[in-house]
Amino acid sequence: MDAVVLALVSAALFGSMTVALRFALAREPDAEAGALWTILAAFAVTLPFAAAGETDLRGIWPFLLAGVLGPGGSQLLFTLAVRDAGPSRTSMTVGTAPVFSVVIALALLGEPAKAGVILGALLIVVGGILLVGEQGRPEHVKWIGLGFALAAAVVFAVRDSLVRHLSIETQVEPALAAAATLLAGGTTIALWLLL
Repeated sequence: MDAVVLALVSAALFGSMTVALRFALAREPDAEAGALWTILAAFAVTLPFAAAGETDLRGIWPFLLAGVLGPGGSQLLFTLAVRDAGPSRTSMTVGTAPVFSVVIALALLGEPAKAGVILGALLIVVGGILLVGEQGRPEHVKWIGLGFALAAAVVFAVRDSLVRHLSIETQVEPALAAAATLLAGGTTIALWLLL
């Protein structure tokens, strides 16, 4: 039951963050800097929890690598998508990430194909098709924004699959893993801004 509650809270926070990004981008349209500030805020929240736990850094490298992908690349793409397609369409498009995760898991990680997983992936694809076929799309929704959102979904899926594959039996504390991922992601976007 705890996992379900945590998943629901996570979903609510993710949706709230998407809407907050839209308001922030209306005031300051610099999506790249917005992506960095989003990650820095999350890092500031996570750091005290990481510092309070064990700081054994052995085995941390998968989380650093994952952080380059997400939130590094994925948050940058996600913020650009919110700017160019709006929060609701971005969230819907990024919601296709499980489809890519299923494909990666089946094709590359050798996970078994289960009916429920395949059905869930197909339902997500149908939802994506309905979104793309939407009639009367508002003028502020740009195709490039949906492209950024789809790219973010792919990066999320690759990151999640990579972390799962590389850290199945990790001894790294969850808060430390989260902080390392956020640090690597923030550094990735900071380097993007500097170049």
